[in-house]
Amino acid sequence: MPAKGVNVPNGHDIQASGISLSRGTDPPVHVLGGVDLVAGAGRITSIVGPSGCGKSTLLDVLAGLIAPDAGQVVTGGDTALMPQRDALLPWRTLEENVSMGAAIAGVGHDEAEALARDALARLGLTGFGTHFPHALSGGMRQRGALARTLLSGRRTWLLDEPFGALDALTRSEMHRVLLDIHAEHRPTILLVTHDIHEAAALSERVLVASPRPMRITRIIEADPSDRPGTAREVLDALHMTAAAA
Repeated sequence: MPAKGVNVPNGHDIQASGISLSRGTDPPVHVLGGVDLVAGAGRITSIVGPSGCGKSTLLDVLAGLIAPDAGQVVTGGDTALMPQRDALLPWRTLEENVSMGAAIAGVGHDEAEALARDALARLGLTGFGTHFPHALSGGMRQRGALARTLLSGRRTWLLDEPFGALDALTRSEMHRVLLDIHAEHRPTILLVTHDIHEAAALSERVLVASPRPMRITRIIEADPSDRPGTAREVLDALHMTAAAA
């Protein structure tokens, strides 16, 4: 997945240079304090940082939903954003919500429905396609949102805590699914997470963010042969960043 019929081109670099943003006026809250980052084409890059530091706001800027006060963003367009909340349409069934991803990619109605059923099966949601979002658990809704994102055919994916609502076993399985998808299609993925072990397990590069106003203070190349060592390095970098704030 994405299943046959949905084309996922290779991703572009995601680049941000000097991204600054303040909100409010009395006094203004400085959210982003000159963010510089590069997420390499076809790679999985994670951002970890303290709660409330501006990670989700940064994804909104990269997706073009918020204009920064200063700085430049280059993503190559063709970007899909999966926010923290599932954003499923309450008047559509789960299958109808998921099929919207394939429809956006230009797939016809019948094929989009078939792709949605395949995606739901791959994500452990067989039998729930006719349910409306209010009848599903938070984890099930989040998996449905991930399925919709994956069927969109976009080459750049911005994922904001996509596995945050899942239990440990389901989260581990979704890690495997995401890695399988990425190995086959090589989109560019920028993943925001609070879980340093998740960042170490999924990413080729981990960006460590400072407290607000957010900056990238450390870039860690993940070592696939030593995931615990990578997690410790990320944790040490977070502690150093917090101490220097």
